[in-house]
Amino acid sequence: MKFQKDVLSAVLREMERSRNDREQALSGRRQEVYARAPRVRRIDGELQSTAAQVIRASLEAGGDPAEAIAALRERNLTLQEERRQLIAGLGLPADYLEIRYDCPVCSDMGYIGSEPCECLKLRYTRKLTERLSAILPIQDQNFEAFRFDYYSDTPDARLGMSPRACIQYNFNKCLAYAQQFSLDSGNLLLYGSAGLGKTFLSTCIAKTVSERGFSVAYDTAINILASYETVKFGGGDLDAAKAAIRRWEDADLLIMDDLGTELSTSFTTSAFYQLLNNRLMSRRPMIINTNLLPERYEPQYSAAIASRLMGEFTPLRFIGDDIRRKRRRGS
Repeated sequence: MKFQKDVLSAVLREMERSRNDREQALSGRRQEVYARAPRVRRIDGELQSTAAQVIRASLEAGGDPAEAIAALRERNLTLQEERRQLIAGLGLPADYLEIRYDCPVCSDMGYIGSEPCECLKLRYTRKLTERLSAILPIQDQNFEAFRFDYYSDTPDARLGMSPRACIQYNFNKCLAYAQQFSLDSGNLLLYGSAGLGKTFLSTCIAKTVSERGFSVAYDTAINILASYETVKFGGGDLDAAKAAIRRWEDADLLIMDDLGTELSTSFTTSAFYQLLNNRLMSRRPMIINTNLLPERYEPQYSAAIASRLMGEFTPLRFIGDDIRRKRRRGS
């Protein structure tokens, strides 16, 4: 698993805070027991010195230290049993003076040696999904909630395919893309009129991909290109713009929504080409949603951008009537 640095750092900080909280809670429980049963404090002190006693016994024996070590071990077991009985006598559970980690495998450190623990991978994935849910309605817009009944069964006269058959095909393609996503996945271009489910299916993909542990950056073309303008010309939060650009350029999957709605200038075209080309060259997958039909790509942007959109992306066309209007009408 490839970790996104800022997300991993946030997870490790949370684990450290949790670990500190548990250690403080243990310290509080220990002081409580020591106050009620002072003998437990003395036993703990003696148990902690066992290792030093074993080493000393080995050196003093001058020969086989087995007998001295065996005696110390026996003493240790006797003290532990006395300690258990004292704690039980206070009406407390046997593990009352043990630290309670969320993950006993790595003791909430996140790593086993140099390898990430499964608990760290799980926390990381949850953090990715949590961050994504802050900007996308992934709880409501997911593959399970998709409705096909909004799409007509009547074939389109020009395409010879009904909107429902078209959306079923697109749905299956998007579902397979999300479930099989890897760093070697290709790119998708979702295009067609507004209100046909492009953003909905993109959100579905984002949720599934994020839950599988990949980083997903999602934003509109307007916001993305505006950040490049801020970095180039100023006039906004420069640090935030730079951080956003790093996120868009480095994410495992970038989803750019509403391409074509931004104010098109020579600079925005150049910035779009830079982002598009950099991700294609580094083989980082993208999904682009647009209301523009393919014949508009070159006039709107450039021949170089049109070539990349039409040659490097799998096109999925959306047809039919505006679903948002149908929902508003309750039909």
